[in-house]
Amino acid sequence: MSEPPTLHVPGGRLQRGSTAAEVAACVEEWTPHLIDPAYAGRFRAWILKEHPRHPVWVRGFRAMAFPVDNAAYAVFCAETGAPRPESLATGLPGDHPVWGVAREDAAAYARWLAARTGRPWRMPREAEWEWMARGPEGRAYPFGARFDTSRCNTVESGRGETTPVDAFAGWPSWCGAVDLAGNVEEWTADRYAPYPGGRFIADDLTALVGPRYPILRGGSFLLGGDLCRGARRHGPHPGPQFRVIGFRLVYDAPAAAA
Repeated sequence: MSEPPTLHVPGGRLQRGSTAAEVAACVEEWTPHLIDPAYAGRFRAWILKEHPRHPVWVRGFRAMAFPVDNAAYAVFCAETGAPRPESLATGLPGDHPVWGVAREDAAAYARWLAARTGRPWRMPREAEWEWMARGPEGRAYPFGARFDTSRCNTVESGRGETTPVDAFAGWPSWCGAVDLAGNVEEWTADRYAPYPGGRFIADDLTALVGPRYPILRGGSFLLGGDLCRGARRHGPHPGPQFRVIGFRLVYDAPAAAA
């Protein structure tokens, strides 16, 4: 198996999260379009997890240009005996993103790939993921300022299944990362905690999986476009429509290694 395509993500100052005005605008825009109208009463609290916006310095790193695909993950399963996730068990194409991957298995894949390549692969920190998606200009979505079903695979597109990881290569994020919006949600290395100056949000996720649940980013083909916003924080809800979880990896590297 060859090394995955990577890109250098320059370091910089991320304005992480959302202002009160941005929270209000998101709630106004997306409440009428939620995949379940019953979510409307809880939606504002979910978005408040992004508040307040605050500066974070992100060091440069290297990242996979695409999420890990089925073909690459199948090699890992064959060599290690790791459980085959749903995307492999159901025979989805090799160039589609792997999904149904438990967080510990994503971490095991990182260790396996590090041993094969000699590079210290790991899951991205939450701020690193948001920096890849939003960059110095603070994009609302990885592909631009407005939601666009032609540039990502969410429930609004009506596709009802994953797409190849390079299907939206024409609309990368600012740093060249592809498929950060929709298709499959992506694990990060961090667990939920309020942002500095924010308040702890107790909701269905904290009730179901605990107060320090792992953070997911990016949304999926079964979820709405609100979840592919660059600032949106999510977690591993046990409902079946939330099972479409994959990942991409990063490693620390100086800019000279780009």
